[in-house]
Amino acid sequence: MPEWSEWHLVIGANGQGFDINVFPDSIAGIRDQFPHQALNAMAAEGRPWWTGAPCLTRPISAFRRGAWSDEPRELADRVIWHIGRLLAWIDAAASGRLMAEGDPLELPVLPLIVPRATIGFWEDRESLTFWRDSQPRWGFATLAGIQGSVGTNVVADFMNQRRVSIRKPPWGSGISAPSGRIDAVWMVMPSLVVATPWRLPSTWHELTEFYQRASVDVPGILEQAGSRLRRFERSKRSAPQILLVGFPIAEICGGEPERMHWLAIGNLKTARRKDVRRGFSDLPGARKEWDRASAFEKRPLSFIASSNWAPDQLRRRGEAEREVRGKSVLLLGAGSLGSAVAQNLLRLGVTRMGIVDADTLGAGNLSRHSLAMEEIGWNKANALAIRLNRTMPDANIEAFDFLFPPTDEKGRQRLEGWDVVVDCTGEDKLLREMAAYPWDGIKVFVSLAMTWQASGMLAYSDEQASFPAEDAIERFMACSDKPDEGRLGLMDGIGCWHPVFPASADDVQLWAAIGTKFIRRAVLERHRICEHFVQDQLGAVERRAA
Repeated sequence: MPEWSEWHLVIGANGQGFDINVFPDSIAGIRDQFPHQALNAMAAEGRPWWTGAPCLTRPISAFRRGAWSDEPRELADRVIWHIGRLLAWIDAAASGRLMAEGDPLELPVLPLIVPRATIGFWEDRESLTFWRDSQPRWGFATLAGIQGSVGTNVVADFMNQRRVSIRKPPWGSGISAPSGRIDAVWMVMPSLVVATPWRLPSTWHELTEFYQRASVDVPGILEQAGSRLRRFERSKRSAPQILLVGFPIAEICGGEPERMHWLAIGNLKTARRKDVRRGFSDLPGARKEWDRASAFEKRPLSFIASSNWAPDQLRRRGEAEREVRGKSVLLLGAGSLGSAVAQNLLRLGVTRMGIVDADTLGAGNLSRHSLAMEEIGWNKANALAIRLNRTMPDANIEAFDFLFPPTDEKGRQRLEGWDVVVDCTGEDKLLREMAAYPWDGIKVFVSLAMTWQASGMLAYSDEQASFPAEDAIERFMACSDKPDEGRLGLMDGIGCWHPVFPASADDVQLWAAIGTKFIRRAVLERHRICEHFVQDQLGAVERRAA
């Protein structure tokens, strides 16, 4: 940080007020890349500043609630506040205090990013031990595309130099990739290597120079990788263009490394069998030299955005308790309530579920079901399992498209081994069948049933070897008014009328949320709980003992 530097304070209207940013001057501003700073590069033509705006707001400002921030509201006061924050940032940068020990670790900003491309990986504390002990230190990888996404892939398989799998992340049922396919080259670094003060390499030459400091021979790796790829090469198949660079990181500055992180570079080039390059002969040894020479090119690195999709990272915005996440759940009924509860549980971290339902999705279900038009005519359990397996990368959802209880031995075997059984049908007959069914041990049983017109919900749970159906049915009848048959209201179809259960989508979502919380309580407390939830006309909910 120079003793003197010039800055531009830029104020722009945003419709509701003004945005304030500070940028380094294009001539007398700072040129280095620091922590807590946007990428410091040349701005658009005609602008007298570079793009490296320092981060001057406090972390809580990310929630965009002015009342939570100490930034003033009046423009003149905000300008003074930003200038004061800039001076404090400059002082911290000059003394190396932008990332103090104990602060969350911030990775360097990526210099050049391939647009609309993302690579996910799965690294947790257990996998760090594998990478520390593994040999060799480079190899090949297979990527799996995420169906329907834009430019999104995950690392599905790490292979050694002989294309033998050495680590397959435990992705869920919705992610798969062909075995042995080479989509990327990977190499492991002993640590994160950056330029002072906090910059990633921006060219292949810089990458080679940086990693030589860590005793990593990038030219040698590219030479060996290119040679191996030419042996594996098939006709009409391009060589992989992605390099994955992994290194152990700590989540807290100054802390011990906790997991691996992978950077992805999208413009790797190795010679193919028939490639010819000016200045090189057509012999195999020349292609090795070509691969070595590519490590010293001034060509810019094209980074691809990468992120850790391990469950504890993916659910940082909200997850259930560890004991709940570790349970497997068998869900009876994939109707509107059951499908919403299943989605909630999965997003909270319950990744192993079985769904039992023999019904088919009809157009009339769309007004409140989580499934969509494309699934009309599908069995609800099958369609919901597919949808859920595509929802989260660690989902392992099974569909059982038969009536409960199953009548054959194979069906009974598929219902063994589940920790929690949740009924979302609201049917007395099914509750009695749950009581009579020969379960394979003690289960946490839960029954969720909306009352007439979805004005309430009865939630019942117990940990037993069988479900106490009669007690649950008695409590349900005591809490739920019987519909007036003469005033059933709307019917489904023409001819032999079939009354529809009145419940709007917002009612179903409300009871699904409360029902999900009840399931969490049932798993944690593991004793008989029976509660009646009642909604008033304004949507407020009262909880009553039932």
